[in-house]
Amino acid sequence: MRRLAAAGAILAVLLASPMVTSAATPTPTATPIPTTPTPATPTPATPTPTATPTPPATPAPPATPTPATPAPTATPTPPATPSHTVTPTPTATPTPPTSPTDSERATAALEYLLAAQRPDGSIDASLGETADFVIDAAAAGYDPRTLQGCAAGTSALSFLAAASDGAETDAAATGKAILAVVAAGDDPADFDGRDLTARLNSLYDSATGAYGDGSTISQSYAILAVAVSGGSVPGAATEKLTALEGTDGSWTYGKAPPAAGGGDSNSTAVALMALHAAGLDSADATALPYLKTQQVADGGFVYSTAYGSTSDADSDAEVLQALLAAGQDPFDEAWSKGSGNALTAMRAAQGADGGFAYTTYGESAFTTSEVPAALMRVPYGAAVHFTAGMTLPKSACPSPTPTPTATARPTASPTPKATARPTLRPTPRPTARPTATPAAAPAAATETDLGAPEPTPTPAPTAIETRSPTQGAESGVATATSGSSAAAGSVPDSSTPAGSSGGLPAPIVYALAALAGAAVVAGGGWLLLIRRVSR
Repeated sequence: MRRLAAAGAILAVLLASPMVTSAATPTPTATPIPTTPTPATPTPATPTPTATPTPPATPAPPATPTPATPAPTATPTPPATPSHTVTPTPTATPTPPTSPTDSERATAALEYLLAAQRPDGSIDASLGETADFVIDAAAAGYDPRTLQGCAAGTSALSFLAAASDGAETDAAATGKAILAVVAAGDDPADFDGRDLTARLNSLYDSATGAYGDGSTISQSYAILAVAVSGGSVPGAATEKLTALEGTDGSWTYGKAPPAAGGGDSNSTAVALMALHAAGLDSADATALPYLKTQQVADGGFVYSTAYGSTSDADSDAEVLQALLAAGQDPFDEAWSKGSGNALTAMRAAQGADGGFAYTTYGESAFTTSEVPAALMRVPYGAAVHFTAGMTLPKSACPSPTPTPTATARPTASPTPKATARPTLRPTPRPTARPTATPAAAPAAATETDLGAPEPTPTPAPTAIETRSPTQGAESGVATATSGSSAAAGSVPDSSTPAGSSGGLPAPIVYALAALAGAAVVAGGGWLLLIRRVSR
């Protein structure tokens, strides 16, 4: 309150003080009003409180010395590796193996045959197989004139020319030769100085319609040859061939119609191709159903179901060609068993070296020569177009043996001659002479000393493995062989007393073995002959 009163007094003084005014228009002076002075009440000063003395600061304790931590030893930095960024190579995705095409399979089979070609230009010294080799090569696009084996010897066509001279009375062989000559682009009427066309015509009997012996094989190959060389097939010839068909729609290789079940797929296929080459399809209605009966579980075909149920590449090839000639689709469901057909079964019979096997009896040039044209979908009698001068690869041919290079012989260094040294002569000593003792005369050699020859025992017959006659053309023959002493009139084995019941006398054993062998040859070995006759 005192402070407020003091402030009011100061304000009153200030208001009572005269104020300086600006030089403006003079304002009339007001008459002063007398005021009674108000005495100022003195404001007692408030004493300033005495500051409280600050206590003396407590001295800080002496600092404890901190031991210095040794600096860590610096790890030496390894020298910098030259920097270059290695781009990782991407891992290649493995490509699944692809199956060879049928054209590649045909080429591999032809290479196999080229390696099997003999110095005389033939395949197995056979006109039929060699003719097939020529046809196969042309069907695959290779020039048949270049088929000269691995050693570039005699050509296959040269062999055919020479071989045809030895078959001039064989209508089937002459017809097959003409097929090969036409496939090679040559004229059968002027083939290396030979008129094969005239030869074939001379074997035709217009009265019977028969070519040569009038068999299915002769008629078929002759008709095919006339058709492909541009000739006119006699009607009597096709009638003769048609008359050889059996009641079940089959043909056999012979000169008479087979009984039901007695035909075979190979002869039927060739006959069907010949009739179609002549423009006839009347036999399709019976022949095609018969061929269907010869198809087995894997989709392939057998020579005849009467002799087994294992398909073979020969039959697969010929039936496939016949189906193509008849306008059938060999890969259609009608000619398949599941996923198998003639082509898939035939492919399965090819080995890694390109050769084809007959059932389970291994690869052979005989079987292989039938296949390449079928792989190329070319039946007998169809036109072929090859590239002139195109040769087969020779990867199947054996590598030539390198001739060893003679190693130069080092020149012998002259041997230094030894310096002659004087030879000391030894003092001679008397030599004692031995007393001669008379030698006893040798005793005469006795028969016991020389050893009397003992009679050689007659070996017992050794039986050779017997196989079923129905196992195919390559089936084994059951025979019995004997040692060199098994001639006529040989005596029984000395180990068995005469008249004992331990076994039969040797001559009887040999006679029975010979009869057994002849029976097996006549029964089981016939298929090999048939297959070769049909080629």
